[in-house]
Amino acid sequence: MKHKKSIVTVIAVFAIATVAIFFLAQGDDNIFSDFSDLIHEPGTPRYNYTGGVGMSQIDYMSPVYNNATGDYRPVYQNMSDEEYEWIFGELPEFKRDFFSIVELVQEGKITDYGRVSDSYWKQPEFYVGWFGSVDIYLDNDPDTWITEGYGCYPVIKEGTATKGSNIDVTSYFKTSFATESYQGIIVRPYFPESALNLLGGTIFEQPENPEKYLTISIANPDDTLYNSFKDTIIDNVETGDWMTILKPTYRTITDEYGNFVQYKGFPNDWVQLLNLSVDIASDTPTGDYVIAIEIVPPCFTINQEYYFSTEHDYYGGLYIPGGHIYKTLVPHFQLMLHVE
Repeated sequence: MKHKKSIVTVIAVFAIATVAIFFLAQGDDNIFSDFSDLIHEPGTPRYNYTGGVGMSQIDYMSPVYNNATGDYRPVYQNMSDEEYEWIFGELPEFKRDFFSIVELVQEGKITDYGRVSDSYWKQPEFYVGWFGSVDIYLDNDPDTWITEGYGCYPVIKEGTATKGSNIDVTSYFKTSFATESYQGIIVRPYFPESALNLLGGTIFEQPENPEKYLTISIANPDDTLYNSFKDTIIDNVETGDWMTILKPTYRTITDEYGNFVQYKGFPNDWVQLLNLSVDIASDTPTGDYVIAIEIVPPCFTINQEYYFSTEHDYYGGLYIPGGHIYKTLVPHFQLMLHVE
């Protein structure tokens, strides 16, 4: 049956670390940190997603031309021209209106993330926590090795859709700051038993048998290398999953003899658009449903192919199967969907 499209109205929740909220929900990937006041306008959430605490915002700045980068990227104290290049050199131009657009996103006045130019969401300054992390890139501590980290922005979206429709929901899926490995992960949508706030408290219980009425999938193409061998192996990627590689956001580059050459920061694709597709049957009972995503480690047969292949940048020990170490109190992403 062909479904009609339905526009999801959303409220957002944003944060530093694992939290931050407005009328959707932004998630970063570490533990809770200091929280500021919660913003309520211009929309009112159906539920209390914060568990009673305020959430952090990013730091807004007035545009100042940066001679080192030739655009309006913030001027960082003690950062050399060379460091600007290796940290940000592969990213899009930093726009003069950057912080004006970020503020609109944070306040929930822009919720269709797929229409926002990557000149904004590919910048680390777009995400809560960056200004407290930049010193990691300047200190260059050889004894620090961050192997795994990722998160969604936002972590919660709330929406309303009609029976018999299809909705597409977008979130930004990114590697954590200063992560030094290529992470192979399977992103899997699922129906949790209950919807959770950002502190892990139950908001509402999942209705019975949601899979009878809602068909969910991640509408992203799988990693190119995985596609080249997936038909020759038995693996743990299921229908509706997304098998992808998360690029490192910090690397030490050496020559064939192990001698230091340079540091490397953010690749152009360190953030990817995560597209969740939901088909809603015409006989779906009216009510509130929750759809979440979980991170599943790739199985041995997938990992072995990545270890063997030399047709990529992560040959030689930089590839790791993600999802083993990094665990969170709540799902990396939740869609609170009201069907009417």
